[in-house]
Amino acid sequence: MCSSFIKNNEWYKRSKTIIPAACSTLAKSPSRLLTNYSPLCAKSAWGSHFADLDGNTWLDCEMAMGTVVWGHCCKFINDAIIEQLNKGISFSIAGDNELELADLLLKKFNHYQSIKFFKNGADAVYAAVRASRYLSGKAGVLSCEYHGWLDWSCFNYYHLSPQDCGIPVEIKQSCFYCEALKDEILYTITQYVHQLACVVLCPGTFSKEDLEEIVTECKKNNIYIIFDEVSSGVRYGKYGVTGEYDIFPDYLCLSKGLTNGLPLAICMGKSEEILIMEKLKISNAHSSENLSIAAALACEKRQQDVPIWPTWKEATEIVMNQVQDAIATYHLDGILLLTGYPGNFHVSSKNYSFYEDPFRNYLLKIFSEHHIFSKGFILLSAAHTKNEIGLIGEILCDAIYRYSYSM
Repeated sequence: MCSSFIKNNEWYKRSKTIIPAACSTLAKSPSRLLTNYSPLCAKSAWGSHFADLDGNTWLDCEMAMGTVVWGHCCKFINDAIIEQLNKGISFSIAGDNELELADLLLKKFNHYQSIKFFKNGADAVYAAVRASRYLSGKAGVLSCEYHGWLDWSCFNYYHLSPQDCGIPVEIKQSCFYCEALKDEILYTITQYVHQLACVVLCPGTFSKEDLEEIVTECKKNNIYIIFDEVSSGVRYGKYGVTGEYDIFPDYLCLSKGLTNGLPLAICMGKSEEILIMEKLKISNAHSSENLSIAAALACEKRQQDVPIWPTWKEATEIVMNQVQDAIATYHLDGILLLTGYPGNFHVSSKNYSFYEDPFRNYLLKIFSEHHIFSKGFILLSAAHTKNEIGLIGEILCDAIYRYSYSM
């Protein structure tokens, strides 16, 4: 322990008694952190840093679950929000900036003709699932990873029974799950080909070649393909994994990073596959709220002027190469694994779950010594300097070195 956490701990003691997990966003819950090593509650943030309740300052390697890609309290985004705030937060009818953002995004992703806005990624993905079920006349959904807490995917991801999640057991008849591996997915498609309305994938998990094969199989069997790029998307590149691979699904869903932290998600597709959502009564009271849309417009326009995106890509690739070399140098190839991309990477212990991972717990303690905040994953932003990224790499490599001698 290198800092005072008195106020942090007092906050946690009180908060957990009235808010589930002490935070309404489970991924921000203290349960993912180490008491007396990790800050538990923040009071302010700027650029690549934030301050906790005890006044400790932290170099942020989490960036609000990766949603803040331009840096905390970013001036050009704040200016856009303030300008819109003075015009109105939410109107009684549609605001003019919703169509402006729709046009901008559809011009960027010109494989699609229509778009619908949501407040979070889980809703955007579920809307695509609902539309796929309606259009196909089938109920089956195949998923492999995390897509939110909703009935159709939650229990499978956590390897629980539906009843354990408060979900009717009958849902199992239409919700299928397998490992995120090409052969597993192709086999499962074969098993349930006449039942499947759609397959939902996080494209960054797969190689381009494997993803092409899966998409081809889906199209051959009239199964809708949905890409959940809620977490990758903007963090991966200007056009996400979808654009990088040049593989465009029936439905593309994006969220984190669109607004630098404000709540907004999108689902794009062909006109007939998106406009049908009106008939399906898919809606949310705050989907067209103006502040998030104003922030998204500011982010999109600024990103168009950036020659290389993510701006931190080159420096982070250097760090990732250094980390891979350190794992090899200290003979930890069979123990530690580097995964991810410059927008989101981490080093983990092989054959351990997230919470039980011994290296993650070790790393968080090392990071704490240097006032670096992470939950185990490294998610940077345009506000991180090359020196800061280099420092993170040095400490991460040193942690690997020290870990090799602690075993």
